Amino acid sequence: MTRILIIDDEEPLLRNLTGFLGSLEPVVEVRTATTGEAGIECLGEERFDVLLTDVRLPGIDGIELLPRALELQPHLKVVVMTAFATPEIRELALHRGAIRFLDKPLDLKDLRRLLDGISDVDHGWSGTVGDLELFDLIQLMVFTQRTRALRVILQDRQGVLVFQKGTLVHASCPDKTGEEAFFEIAGWRGGRFEELSASEAAGYGANIDVSAVHLMMEAARLWDEAAREAGGLVVDPRAASSRSAGAPRSFDSLDFIDKEVSHMAIKEHLERFATVEGFRGVGVFTAQGDMVESFTQGSDLDINSVGMYANNALLNTQKATDQMGVGRGNLVQIRAPKASVMMRCLNEATDFAATRSGRAHFHTVVVMDPEGNAAMAGMILDSIVDAIAEELR
Repeated sequence: MTRILIIDDEEPLLRNLTGFLGSLEPVVEVRTATTGEAGIECLGEERFDVLLTDVRLPGIDGIELLPRALELQPHLKVVVMTAFATPEIRELALHRGAIRFLDKPLDLKDLRRLLDGISDVDHGWSGTVGDLELFDLIQLMVFTQRTRALRVILQDRQGVLVFQKGTLVHASCPDKTGEEAFFEIAGWRGGRFEELSASEAAGYGANIDVSAVHLMMEAARLWDEAAREAGGLVVDPRAASSRSAGAPRSFDSLDFIDKEVSHMAIKEHLERFATVEGFRGVGVFTAQGDMVESFTQGSDLDINSVGMYANNALLNTQKATDQMGVGRGNLVQIRAPKASVMMRCLNEATDFAATRSGRAHFHTVVVMDPEGNAAMAGMILDSIVDAIAEELR
């Protein structure tokens, strides 16, 4: 029997979904809750196989609910639904641990097909890559620190990826192993995936000893090089979340000239931090956490990883200040024993969680030594954000 918990504050929808799911074969048992807090209480008392939650909820919203639900029940398959989908919310939901995203109003046939693919506990987690894109799936495993072994199948090709608490430890496909296999698999589009059993996963030994974040950055660099050499249509895995399925991103020589000039200009702005006492690194990121440009100095700082976590801190702070009614917060500074981290958001859209075409929306993250000159770093940050925005519009 599959046990499903549905969290939504629309009671007519809950009644309809309960009636529909309760009539399915094999037997499905449904529990409901109308708030995030009530849903967490249910998860603390009973075991469920699938969580279907709305984004907009009274109190704790669906995005905040995700990590708390998975902490209580790590095996849970989480599906997020909303009538107010944006690329940022979709990306954040996937990074927080959702495995699917459904638009309201729900199509019950699509919901049935989705549940058929993910709710069979005996056969583990599975489904079609589809709108998730394989590169997004890899990021999901890393950012949510999952332990899973996945078989990825695309037409006549198969590959295996093994993650241990978010660390990629194994990659293989018919003619490649290790890092080469990862780069091959990361470029696949479409297909399907299935979770391997523990006994199957045990047969794949570790063959990767570098971080998955580094590999994803390297994969993106390789795609850029391939695109420059091809001068034609090349599918870039980093663009998956911002394009429709089946619509490849096209690159031409002018695009790359503009891109290189823009990145060089941003890099020059970031290099101004080199004169600040205690400076360690700075990065510019998209609102989804993708690296745009960075500059580090004399340290082994992984600015890319810091930036990904900084995105969550910024989004949570902006949401909190929005709810306080004090205006949109755009600067967060954290003082920690080993570093001081300054995070600045510039978003020219009216909604802090949204991005508008032709408007700049990016996050700048500066990392300093604990006793570094944070005041000077803040002054430089204030002086360069407009110039960076001009490059990114």
